[in-house]
Amino acid sequence: MRKKALLFGFAALFLCGIGDWLIGYDPPGGENLIFGISNTAIAGLPTWFYILSLGFGILSGFGCMAFAPAMLEVLDELGVSRETKAYRAFRFGLASAPMMFVSFHAACCIVLLLIQAALRAGLDVHAADDVFLLPAAASLLPFVVWCFLCDIPVTAAFIVLVLKGRLALPKAAVVCCPMGMSLTAKLIGAILLAANSKYAFLTACGESWGWAFMCLAFYAASKAKR
Repeated sequence: MRKKALLFGFAALFLCGIGDWLIGYDPPGGENLIFGISNTAIAGLPTWFYILSLGFGILSGFGCMAFAPAMLEVLDELGVSRETKAYRAFRFGLASAPMMFVSFHAACCIVLLLIQAALRAGLDVHAADDVFLLPAAASLLPFVVWCFLCDIPVTAAFIVLVLKGRLALPKAAVVCCPMGMSLTAKLIGAILLAANSKYAFLTACGESWGWAFMCLAFYAASKAKR
């Protein structure tokens, strides 16, 4: 069951990363909206982009609910004390992850659906900025903060456990965590943007794939123990 839970978690969070691509894709030729969160060209995108992304976001919540207890089981099996800071940080982040992923993904998709509908109704770029700036900020900011409150403790705990050899993984595995993969993706994204690449949106998956590959890391740690 643990194997299935970790592999399901990987699949669910990997698909969530693809949902991040759909959220992050801005067609060329539009004018920036809301500090560059989106642009006016999204009016021409199929609505199913955001509906499918919302579905992947909901699926990610079930993935988190599956892998969270499995990861704690692996830590218990490896003899990581429940009183250590690393264990408690993991437990806090894993408890928050299911709701965080679903709510944040839902907020992003709903905001973009509303902006897209307004643009299709004929709202110009300046009016759209005026109308959506405050509601978008109020909708997304709490979830951005929550995201960091969830990701940072898990990332720190995972890096400590890897570097101390508690998970029996190579040191390079430190990148297989939420902030590790997110920062790597942002670096690659910055390079692609500097090169004027139209594929920079593909790096939006970083955080979700960090959780996904952390599932594989725990799967490998569990197998190594056995």
